[in-house]
Amino acid sequence: MIFFHSFSRPAVALFCGLLAASLSACGDGGKETAGQVRAAPVITARVALRDVPRTLDAVGNVQAAASVAVKPQVGGQITQVPVSSGQDVLKGQVLFQIDPRPYEAAVREVEARLLRNRVLLKKAEEDQARFSRLVRQDAISREQYDQAVANANSQRALVAQDQASLASAKLQLEYATIKAPVSGRIGEVFLDEGNVVKPNDERTLLVINTLAPAKISFAVPERYLPEIMAQFHLGPIAVTATPEGFTKTASTGRLSSIDNAVDVTTGTIKLEATFDNKDLKLWPGQFARVTLDLATIPDALVISASAVLEGIIGQYVYVVDAEDKAQVRPVKARFITENEMMVEDGLKEGERVVLDGQLNLAAGVPVVERRADGSPANAPSGKPDGAGAE
Repeated sequence: MIFFHSFSRPAVALFCGLLAASLSACGDGGKETAGQVRAAPVITARVALRDVPRTLDAVGNVQAAASVAVKPQVGGQITQVPVSSGQDVLKGQVLFQIDPRPYEAAVREVEARLLRNRVLLKKAEEDQARFSRLVRQDAISREQYDQAVANANSQRALVAQDQASLASAKLQLEYATIKAPVSGRIGEVFLDEGNVVKPNDERTLLVINTLAPAKISFAVPERYLPEIMAQFHLGPIAVTATPEGFTKTASTGRLSSIDNAVDVTTGTIKLEATFDNKDLKLWPGQFARVTLDLATIPDALVISASAVLEGIIGQYVYVVDAEDKAQVRPVKARFITENEMMVEDGLKEGERVVLDGQLNLAAGVPVVERRADGSPANAPSGKPDGAGAE
């Protein structure tokens, strides 16, 4: 009241008019700001429909088809080592020669004993035949005849024993020549010529690994077991392996076995694949990326994996509608490759989904197409660059 009384009535009227105009201008300006929503730049792609090969990826460990640690079965001095480290050998090839002379002498000794006992057996059989005639003529007692029969049987037992001893002696002699039990490649030769070994020595002379074929052991989550089992019973399942360091080459094999139990610690099932490995790209102990090829899924909806987001509602994507506005669409998707996902529910063929720029989006926000380098691009609807902005 004091303020208004200090000025004349015309001045007060002018001041009130200016204040009302200012407030009106502020109100109109706020309405314009609220109505202008900047279009979010995004990269989109359309949902594709195609046949999808069902694959599972894992990391496996290469193993030799056979790995044998060669150890001596008899004792003696090593007199020959006709192989060297890293050499390829065939089954039956000589690896080591242990001094055979003690075993050759043992064979000759048993052979001589067997010869003597065979002569004694012949004499005992002749005595038994003669005593058989005499006992029927009552020329000798029954007791003498029984003794002749016992002597003949005893000599037969000695001959059988000598035959077994001879077989054992020959086997010991054979063990003195150590041969390759499998074909493959030798690792390091641990003992050289001149070393002395004991019977059933714990020391390993060398290790032979069969490189071709090769095996790869890997594990997949147990949830895939029913699908793998069903396909395994229908026919061979192809497996592709890419060893570390050989990113441009891959070996193809087949699934050869499924473990008989799920690992309760990791919740995975162990699988094994066999590869011809004629090019020797797979090496025992090596790690390899493994792809298991299951049945092909026809007419599957496929989108880039970058389009699928995870939130409170689960998996979802942003779909661009006919008015170039973003809409949230819950989906159910799963990986089929490292960069692609198959959509089981929530999308249709040809719909536009946002691949990049989702951080600036919400339901109803207008979008504008841009290229990967950030430059604007014409929207699929045919509108000029910037279409969709208010």
